[in-house]
Amino acid sequence: MSIVVPTLNEAGNVGRLIEELATNLKGIDYEIIIVDDGSTDGTTKVAEEAARGLGVNLKVIERGRRLGLSSAVIDGVRASRGNVIVVMDADLQHPPSVVPKLIEAVSNGADVAIASRYVKGGGIAGDWPILRRVISWGAATLAHILIPSARGIKDPVSGFFAFKKSVMCLNRPYGDYKILLDILALCRVGSVVEVPYVFRTREAGSSKLGARQIVNYVKQLVSITVNLLAISKYRPLKFATVGVIGLFVSELVLHAFWRILGLPYFISLIPALEAGIVNNFTLNKVWTFRDRSVGYLVGLGKYHVASLVGTAVNYAVTNLLHYVLGVNGYVAYVIGVIFGFLANYIMAEVYVFKYRGVVVNNTIASTQGPEAY
Repeated sequence: MSIVVPTLNEAGNVGRLIEELATNLKGIDYEIIIVDDGSTDGTTKVAEEAARGLGVNLKVIERGRRLGLSSAVIDGVRASRGNVIVVMDADLQHPPSVVPKLIEAVSNGADVAIASRYVKGGGIAGDWPILRRVISWGAATLAHILIPSARGIKDPVSGFFAFKKSVMCLNRPYGDYKILLDILALCRVGSVVEVPYVFRTREAGSSKLGARQIVNYVKQLVSITVNLLAISKYRPLKFATVGVIGLFVSELVLHAFWRILGLPYFISLIPALEAGIVNNFTLNKVWTFRDRSVGYLVGLGKYHVASLVGTAVNYAVTNLLHYVLGVNGYVAYVIGVIFGFLANYIMAEVYVFKYRGVVVNNTIASTQGPEAY
């Protein structure tokens, strides 16, 4: 087992961190890998002295300058010999007493075990500034919106977690702050368990969180999202193709009921529309969203709702453009169809064929890797 600890000017904390790890990991074969980004306060020297005195297996990687937390973790994983990797900060806000619980969760089958502040039993010690709370909440919310595999995980931006080394698929980070998101979004993660912990207050040194880190976090989310869109670039095209096929199916059914059977047009529209919806849902289930499991009848019911939303958007946009903005009626309808398509696709993505996890120990476990996108 390897514990990767990125450091930058943590001389006041790193010695005690090693002592607490030694206390909590008695009987466990482990190594500590310090990845230092050019500390000027003797952080690595303090770490080496503490490890030597306790007989702890310590590796130190000195990178000479500030290159970021995420790349530090990747470098630490490359240098590790353990099959289980623990990532934690050196500032003692991540309690070493939680490390055995993370190891146990991975040993019991989880691919990733996250030390979580936001599940039952977790929390934040002391009087955390309101701004930090807002930033933390905002970061998690953005992750939930933009990263499908982060949805349902209470603390997807935790910097304290463990994972099977075989899970790591990254040669480079997509940001320099929250590598857990990179792993969740882009690596083959089979299961995720959240382990509650109480985030402690810093006792020495100063926080590295600032405007730069916030901006870099947003850049990271954008980078991951662009990467996922590139992987899933054919899904919207497939969805549109299914829509075209559904249009032909509807037209054939309309012709059969209206022209062949002689029923009134307004009555013939009902089976025509229904045939299109059933066709579109079935093809999208087996082709466009084949990687996402949903029951046929439940999914079909949801698809009816999604189709109503798309139709309503089409109707509203078309009328707004024509009556309020004076756009030509035919042009307005084409634009309305485009907006209706987008609404239908979004509803299918987030409602009908929603990316889902499975519950493991009252936590969410992702069931799909990046190739699912």
